[in-house]
Amino acid sequence: MSGFSKIQWSTLHLTWVAFFLTFVTWFNMAPFNTTIMRTMNLSAAEVNVLMICNVALTIPARIIIGFWVDRHGARKVFSILLIFSALVCFGFALSQNFTALLTTRLLTGIVGGGFVVGIKMIAEWFPPQKMGTAQGIYAGWGNFGSAFAAFSLPLIAMPFPAEFGWRVAACFSGLACLIWAGVYYKFCLDAPGKGRDFPVDLHGVVEVTSRRDLILQILFLLPIYGTMILFIWKLSAHPFAVIPDPLSLAMILAVAFLFILNAVRCWQVNLPALQRRVPEAAKYSFSQIAILCLVYSLTFGSELAIVSMFPEFLETTFSLSVGLAGMMAASYAVMNLVTRPGGGWMSDQFGRRRTLFILIFGGIVSHWFMGEIDSSWRLAPAIAVVVAGSIFLTAGNGACFAAIPLISKPITGKLAGLAGAYGSVGAVIFLTLFSFVTPQMFFKIIAGYAFLIFLCLFFLQSFSSSQPINK
Repeated sequence: MSGFSKIQWSTLHLTWVAFFLTFVTWFNMAPFNTTIMRTMNLSAAEVNVLMICNVALTIPARIIIGFWVDRHGARKVFSILLIFSALVCFGFALSQNFTALLTTRLLTGIVGGGFVVGIKMIAEWFPPQKMGTAQGIYAGWGNFGSAFAAFSLPLIAMPFPAEFGWRVAACFSGLACLIWAGVYYKFCLDAPGKGRDFPVDLHGVVEVTSRRDLILQILFLLPIYGTMILFIWKLSAHPFAVIPDPLSLAMILAVAFLFILNAVRCWQVNLPALQRRVPEAAKYSFSQIAILCLVYSLTFGSELAIVSMFPEFLETTFSLSVGLAGMMAASYAVMNLVTRPGGGWMSDQFGRRRTLFILIFGGIVSHWFMGEIDSSWRLAPAIAVVVAGSIFLTAGNGACFAAIPLISKPITGKLAGLAGAYGSVGAVIFLTLFSFVTPQMFFKIIAGYAFLIFLCLFFLQSFSSSQPINK
């Protein structure tokens, strides 16, 4: 980490704290799943829907926010997002029925889009050879917000009655976001001459450099829209229907129509440029961001899903109190403090591709053993296995985003938004599967998906630390 200038350190610390607070907001419900269920007379199916709602809108939000930050700069976008986070927290704390809870958790999913803002800010201020370490510190310390929420918010709620304590904790997280919005806007600066001069399109179009990549980009939009359709289906499916069948059908048709419009827009934006000769220096392979999107759907998608269900899993499996379950559950996400920066550092030292191979393989083995945890286990060995699983996949997050800014730096925000959206795609799919299987099977499904991603890594090119991929 030597060689960071004063302004780089200042930018890094201001930005990771902003990201940290958005994660505290994003996961301020998870420690109180059973409390909210009990005090507001909700069913287990309703709480499961709220968990899925919490990550659903992050899918489009990360893409759109990625485009906005390319146009308007990270300082302004992050400050506005922190204010929005505060308002959503206050609305969640004031919710009096399931409909209000569902609305505020859907809006909270937008808060999760803040990740790509910091990715852009760090990419502008740090050179490629320091990118992995800087991005790892930003993401690792920021992701610690989910662990902090699980550990600290039950303590904040503890002095109050159960039906009121979780509301106080939610307001606390909102107030912190509101204060930091002012701090971030006043003291954090966009890199001079960067981040505002790139063409932006809010339809989800990424500039590509070959016709093959154009087709691949259109195909790669399918899982994003497909996950939205899955989410709509979940809200209308048995045993708990939030929206009636006619409305869900209309929404599904609307999402399908949006996909068609997006595909046409991709073609219209890219084809004229492809008919001209693309400079060699501007060329990159879209297949590389496609593979990294799949990696992130595993590493971050599984993290979001596990953080959402793990406090409740520990509480019911080992008969723990809400507070103790929250503190123990923080063990999964707390490793982000060192592992995500560690994943970025390993990528800088040993290579992006090699590091991903090692970490994904470790994720396969560890999450398979997590699938063996049940009430017959002692708590300490169970937590040890969970920590091992967290180490591999959270470090994989850092290794993944150490590579993304090296693909094509002028469109880093767009590529980070696309990869970030795939992280939420993974979370929605994993949480939907969780509603149909046992926790043990859930962990083994993650292990199986990790094996498929491991095979995909054989198609990933080696990365240069000093220049974008050329192909």
